[in-house]
Amino acid sequence: MISYNIASQPGSVSMKTMLFRMLPALLFLPTLGFAKDMVFKDGSEWEIVSAEHQFAEGMAWDRDGHFYFTDVPRNQLFRIDKDTGEKSLLDGDTGRANGIAFGPDGRLYGCSGGHESITAWDPQTWKKTAVNKGTLSNDIAILDNGTIFYTDPKSMLVWRLAAGSFIQEKAAALSWKPNGITLSLDQKTLLVAEFDSDTVHGFPIGENSRLMGECSPAYKLGVPSNKQGRLDGMMVLADGRLLCGTALGIQIAAPYGSPGNRSPLIVIPPPEGRSRCNYVRMSPDNTWLYAAYAKDILRRRLVAGFGSP
Repeated sequence: MISYNIASQPGSVSMKTMLFRMLPALLFLPTLGFAKDMVFKDGSEWEIVSAEHQFAEGMAWDRDGHFYFTDVPRNQLFRIDKDTGEKSLLDGDTGRANGIAFGPDGRLYGCSGGHESITAWDPQTWKKTAVNKGTLSNDIAILDNGTIFYTDPKSMLVWRLAAGSFIQEKAAALSWKPNGITLSLDQKTLLVAEFDSDTVHGFPIGENSRLMGECSPAYKLGVPSNKQGRLDGMMVLADGRLLCGTALGIQIAAPYGSPGNRSPLIVIPPPEGRSRCNYVRMSPDNTWLYAAYAKDILRRRLVAGFGSP
């Protein structure tokens, strides 16, 4: 059985409106059920983390818990202090950096599509280095051994940079536009979002940290009537569910085809008429849900134990 839980929240669109938007995606379902919203702490509200952006994107936290994100068109990289909430501009010429992630060497890596490179920032000095050249990029995932994978929607490719040497090679040539990218909890599967669809694909990762075999559907998400899911920044929760920014807002989905799976697909509409959610993350301390809605980044306190196995 597949069921949907459309999480309620202050300022969100009505349940009737959401059901109308999702009707094409729901028609094939044999059963439609609604579960209690167990995502947010009772009484919590959305809080603005940073506003007045052109397109706020990629999110990451360092080892000390400070929060980082980009504004793609404005070529900006920001840090927000975990204790004071003070926002600092670290780089004003990022090459339209999009997705970002910390590597095992402690450096922050970002998809600088405007410079056709993956950029590495030294967190001590914030000096930057282009570790490769000649490719566009959108979002990034890094294995614990330092191997980098990133998406290139324009060329419909997933690229791989070898750990340490950053030798560049095509990891997967696709027939669809890849966007968001992340890793399974055991790092044995690379998860790639097909932007204009309802599917996140899983690519097996071999012992040599290269993709092997064919991809298969790993998660299925809800789509609006135009079937353009806009699947974007995402992460896997400790319980195996996927947290993903989409055209309908934030979605939380169980693995596709899980035997006996009865977890509902949870849809959290954009608050107060905002546009689609283009990036979503849970804070490392498991207390906050952070979401980017292009113009701003919001956060909301989670119910205790959210995402736990």
